[in-house]
Amino acid sequence: MDESVHRSTDAPGPPLLHVARPRLDTFFDAVPQTPVSVVVAPAGTGKTAAAAAWAEQMACAGRPVTWLRGNQADGFADDLSGHLASSAVLVIDDAHLLGSDAVAPLAAVLTEDAASVRVLLLSRREVEFLPVAATLAGQVRGLPHAELDFTDAEATELVRAHHPQAAPEEVTSVLCQSRGWAAALVFGARSLQAHGAGADPRSALAATRQPLLDYLQREVLDALPADLDRVLVATCQEPELTADEAALLSGVPRAGELLDLAAGTGLLVTARRAGPDGEVCWVRHPLLLDLLRRRTSPGGPDWTHAIEAHHRATAEYVDRRDAERAVHHARFTGDLDLQLRVLREFSVDLLTRRRTQVVADALAAIPVDIRSRHQELLVLHAAVLRSQSRIDAAKTATDRALAADARSLAGGRHRDVDAELAALELWQARFGWRAAGPALDRARGVLGCRHDGEVSAHELAGIAPLRAAWLTLELASFETWLGELGLAAIHVQDVAMYSGQVDLPILERAVLSNRAMIEMLTEAYQTARATAVQSLAVGRAVGAEGDMSAARAHVVVGWSSLQALRLADAESALRDFAATPREQLDPLLLVYGRLLRACVLTSHGDVEEARRLLAGRGEVPELLPRQLQRVEGLVQLLTQVAMGDLAGLEVVVHDFRAANLTAEAVLSEALVVGLGGDERRAVRMLDALLREPATMAVTVAVGAAVARIAFLDRIGSVSSTEAALGLVPDLLSRATPQRMLWMLTIGSMISPGFVDLVATHAETPGCHPFAAEAAAALRDHPRPYPDLTPHRPSSPGSTADEPALLTPREQEVLGQLALGGGNAELARSLFVSENTVKTHLASIYRKLGVDRRVDALRVARSRDLL
Repeated sequence: MDESVHRSTDAPGPPLLHVARPRLDTFFDAVPQTPVSVVVAPAGTGKTAAAAAWAEQMACAGRPVTWLRGNQADGFADDLSGHLASSAVLVIDDAHLLGSDAVAPLAAVLTEDAASVRVLLLSRREVEFLPVAATLAGQVRGLPHAELDFTDAEATELVRAHHPQAAPEEVTSVLCQSRGWAAALVFGARSLQAHGAGADPRSALAATRQPLLDYLQREVLDALPADLDRVLVATCQEPELTADEAALLSGVPRAGELLDLAAGTGLLVTARRAGPDGEVCWVRHPLLLDLLRRRTSPGGPDWTHAIEAHHRATAEYVDRRDAERAVHHARFTGDLDLQLRVLREFSVDLLTRRRTQVVADALAAIPVDIRSRHQELLVLHAAVLRSQSRIDAAKTATDRALAADARSLAGGRHRDVDAELAALELWQARFGWRAAGPALDRARGVLGCRHDGEVSAHELAGIAPLRAAWLTLELASFETWLGELGLAAIHVQDVAMYSGQVDLPILERAVLSNRAMIEMLTEAYQTARATAVQSLAVGRAVGAEGDMSAARAHVVVGWSSLQALRLADAESALRDFAATPREQLDPLLLVYGRLLRACVLTSHGDVEEARRLLAGRGEVPELLPRQLQRVEGLVQLLTQVAMGDLAGLEVVVHDFRAANLTAEAVLSEALVVGLGGDERRAVRMLDALLREPATMAVTVAVGAAVARIAFLDRIGSVSSTEAALGLVPDLLSRATPQRMLWMLTIGSMISPGFVDLVATHAETPGCHPFAAEAAAALRDHPRPYPDLTPHRPSSPGSTADEPALLTPREQEVLGQLALGGGNAELARSLFVSENTVKTHLASIYRKLGVDRRVDALRVARSRDLL
């Protein structure tokens, strides 16, 4: 045998700076007891170093190891039996380089008598010559390639072995670059040491990155089969990769098999499965991706191959209607026309599905000098920023896009671009940043709006349906702000019809929240609540909360809860609304959020804080639309009545008249007159107002009906009290449909006996169906307001009108009280609840100016009330 062959059988010396890895020691220690042991991993993973350290330990123990290199195995076949007989283990390094003349005799020995063989094979690729029978018999054992990856502790020890003075942040930098790959750990540590103390770890590692990539190219990639190299090159832009995507990009049908092979041999490729039955995907080591991406960069050797791959993938995903992947792959083609077509077709779908980053990445891939001069890209950039809630940046970008439009920068445009521009201008107008008129005209012109009383239609040819839907909703939102609720409802309904045909929950919840807002503004409070709750449920199902749609829904739930006197629910909704980022809130929501807060404060008696809140506008435009002036005025009215502030009420009257809100002004003026002491005139004013209900808002009508009853009760005569009691059913009929109990609390502010009247009616046979609920709600509602009922002491000896101090029901309670017994006995005698008895007694005590039962009986007898 040639002497050079004998010399090559000596094992290489182990590395001077060796790091022990116990799991590898366990594998190698079992080699002498196993016929065939196999370690498959790419260059630079440390397999040879680990095997050499083990071989030295074997030699020290007096157990010889024969070491051969696969590319130096000339004469191997002639001396195979000698190698096997002369050592405890035969190690064949680089076994993938063995020629057929060497493989055949080794395979024959393993087939004939595998039990007598002890072979360790170190290879960069799968070893295919091993007999199947030996494998099935369990005579072949392999080391999973992942076991060769250095753990963080082992990697830290190796780095410090090469660079003892490495600082913790330097070690961390090396570990991040290497991801457990031995070659990268050593390269990085040595580079840091060469740069000396105080060097920036990032710059030091950058300096060593090219030599490391050269090593990876030379030792790993250059030896790959052509098809596998093609797969890796074509897919290098994908952090994770499926078999379908790999085959599509590379044009290699068996791409998945090749990636499996690469993962099996540890070629810096790892296979992962999403769940027990999930699809397999592959991830590549960052250094491998870095090298491949350099090869496919513009001007690189594989650039044209990558371009072809992404053109092929873009076309396929456009056909499949896979928006995210179509846009993703188009960005790597370098074809601006293709990118524009794909973005125009799919960007609105992606923004709707909250896949905003995909669109942002696609825009970022287009050179900035092109983006800054291309109007369609300017418009899309503004839309992306708005979708990301980067309001200041979105406003600036929108200004730039609209300025470019004014200069006709790009000439003729696609109608989708017109629609997006119109939506952006409406958005700015809704926040008060642009004039309303031009924005409305542009949007209605783009949509081709025709609403002439006989027909309601749009001309949407040439506009993508989803983009038209969002523009229509934007228009509806602005019309809602302006109080054009009929047109807003038509536009929301049009979008609802489209939304019902597509699976887009974000659009569905936006439709529902807009509809709920319109329903609330038309005073259909409980209908609006049901719609808002549905919108919130859709949002929770898709994880979409904390945005404009959610804020609208929370405001509606809060207002409807307030109307029904469910104050805890109103406060909860207000907290949810307040948690919405402020940049998401348009002026309409800011107004209603502030007014809802003021109403809740007033309901808890914190009227001064409510008045301070109402005195400031915050970010709300100074000039409110007419319908919002009405709502704000009514809330102002509530707080002024709660305080008994007649001067403040007169200001409300003035504001209503200035806004040409006649019915609201008459209601406010009647309150000024009645609270000023002329209750009879106030009742006449309210009677006249309620005889003209056709053009009156329901809230105003209910408020007028409440005030009329309360002032009649304040008059205190038998006839006025009976008249007040007789009007309770009319009031309840007005308040019942939308549970407008909140407006009924005005009655308690005007006259504490108002609740008694409702409770008395509730105990009358044939009472209004809503009476018991209304009485219970008003009785449970806190009344922290001052008593505004004027004190009218009677002249001595004047008894003609004194029975009118008490209602007929209170007179009956007083009579039973004189017979003795507790509240329970009184309740049984009168066929009412104890709570009702307590309510009547409290009213009797107040009217008689006493605090105790005995005093009430004494005063009643002195006034001939008994």
